[in-house]
Amino acid sequence: MTSDQKLDILIVDDEPLARGRIKSLCNRMTNINRIDMASGGREALDIISENCPAILLLDIDMPDLSGMDVAKRCQQLATAPEIIFTTAHDRYAVEAFRYDAADYLLKPVKEELLREAVSRVQQRRQTDQTGLQPTGDRRLWVQDGDSAVQISSADIGWIEADRDYMRLCLPDRSYLVHEAMQSLLKRLPPGLFVRIHRSAAVNRNYVRDIRRKGRRKYLVMQNGTELTIGPSFVKSAMSALGN
Repeated sequence: MTSDQKLDILIVDDEPLARGRIKSLCNRMTNINRIDMASGGREALDIISENCPAILLLDIDMPDLSGMDVAKRCQQLATAPEIIFTTAHDRYAVEAFRYDAADYLLKPVKEELLREAVSRVQQRRQTDQTGLQPTGDRRLWVQDGDSAVQISSADIGWIEADRDYMRLCLPDRSYLVHEAMQSLLKRLPPGLFVRIHRSAAVNRNYVRDIRRKGRRKYLVMQNGTELTIGPSFVKSAMSALGN
């Protein structure tokens, strides 16, 4: 797939005004081909089966079948559409990315954020078909108490396992996400994070120094934190960090 190929989109929302507004935003984009609309989850599944759209702009709270249920069923398809959730609630954000969502946009959906999300999908599809790696920052939704917040992947200094979770360590605080390391790294910009241990990966831009003490090799991060490089990761980590 080349970057100028256009995408078919299915807008799924039980509110007519919301469907109409999102459609008007999509109509302004040059990288969109066909736009279909569904007023509920079951209708959406029928259209997906028939037309195989590239992207779902998917509401979550719907009376017949929720957006999460639609996303779960899409995972069982041989060719699943990319999903961009569009909802008025942030409380589902963390759960949404367990379904490998491309993005999670809060209503009223902003045109700039929708354009960015669709472009990311286009890049992801290009990567899948050509092996070319997209660049740039990516935003992640993380749980913060009873709500969810967005963080920039570029602000994450390192990632370390914490029981059944991954801890995203930022300069001023950290967040827990319930996701496997390998799955999480796939959602981050390629080449930005370097795996240094089975349970740790670092943002190369936050590494201040590489040191050795006896047989132990470790990294010193910008804030002084020391992270040990696992023996089986020394060669690949040193190569990736240019040392």
